[in-house]
Amino acid sequence: MTGLPDIGQAIASGAANPWLLLPIAALLGALHAMEPGHSKSLMASFMVATRGDGVDAMLLGVSAALSHTLIVWGIAIAALTLGDNLIEERLVPWLALASGLIALALAAYLLLRIDSAHGAHHGHHHHGRGHHHHGGDALPTGRVGRGAVIWFGLTGGLTPCPSAVAVLLLCLQIKALALGVAFVGAFSVGIAATLVAVGLAAAWGAARLDGKFDAFARWAPIASALLIAAAGLWITANALTTLGML
Repeated sequence: MTGLPDIGQAIASGAANPWLLLPIAALLGALHAMEPGHSKSLMASFMVATRGDGVDAMLLGVSAALSHTLIVWGIAIAALTLGDNLIEERLVPWLALASGLIALALAAYLLLRIDSAHGAHHGHHHHGRGHHHHGGDALPTGRVGRGAVIWFGLTGGLTPCPSAVAVLLLCLQIKALALGVAFVGAFSVGIAATLVAVGLAAAWGAARLDGKFDAFARWAPIASALLIAAAGLWITANALTTLGML
């Protein structure tokens, strides 16, 4: 990621009006969310596993952007307060560990819901009733409440972009508080836009296939929950290795 440090240099040199660079910060946020990483795949898997809709996609993207903003601010303020610009390198593995453990817990939660929902679904059929895709508590898709959607979305922003922290630190050091707020906000808007688009695409795709392929409708939520579990294991193992615990 070279764009944000370049923005930092432009701010520091005063060569251009830094407020004109905000759209670039938003674009870089969108690109950051598209980089190889767990956020996109986990978001898409979550949407398929829970048969999420457009509102869920919006909540996921906005929650991830919010948590990213808070983490970036927390790290920058801690760095300034402690006079330690390297604090981020020590904090990020712990944040990644938290993200991985939350993903594992969520995967277990989804699998339990899908399993119990399947049981309830079969019970309904014995009573001569079918199931509804969008209503009631016992759905074979393992659908969850909005609170769980927001909670999962917050995990998507737990691992911050180092460049966003660097630019915010620079803005705070040169007493450009409003500019710092604006840059981190623009960056997070870009992240949200990408993740909302990914969520909407996953919801649209799952809805199109649902009903056409019974086997897909039955197994996709389970496969998606298992994918979340695998990603959680990988993130957790990586974090533990970085921390020297594995």
